[in-house]
Amino acid sequence: MRKDEGKRGSPAQMVLGVALGTAIAVVVELLVLLLGAVAISGGVMREDSQLQLVALGCVLGSLVGGLVCASRWPVRKLLGGLAVGATYDVLLWLVSLARGGGRVSDVRGVVVLVCCLCGGTLAGLLCLKFSQKRPSGARRSRV
Repeated sequence: MRKDEGKRGSPAQMVLGVALGTAIAVVVELLVLLLGAVAISGGVMREDSQLQLVALGCVLGSLVGGLVCASRWPVRKLLGGLAVGATYDVLLWLVSLARGGGRVSDVRGVVVLVCCLCGGTLAGLLCLKFSQKRPSGARRSRV
């Protein structure tokens, strides 16, 4: 292992973080859709709100998955969140294609794409640390 590899993060950490984040995003989406199905069957929500429920599931799923990826991958957290959102969208599109309704240009496909990418981006932005830049001549005090 190289000396600077621990600071940057290895490609294996990146792949593991994105894969784990995508798997957790799928689980969160399924839980949101399950709760939505219970709410629709109970009469709490109308059947018309299916697209909003899918959008909520995509945002929450990619947000939680992006946060998990950002915690596993020490650097480039915004890129990790976007990677989880994009991977999650591709996975959802492949599942939709396998069941016979995989048109990306459809309104649902565009909504799912935007929601997945926005959730992943939000996760990456939430994990960024914004610190003030110190002048190059300033030193820390040793206390």
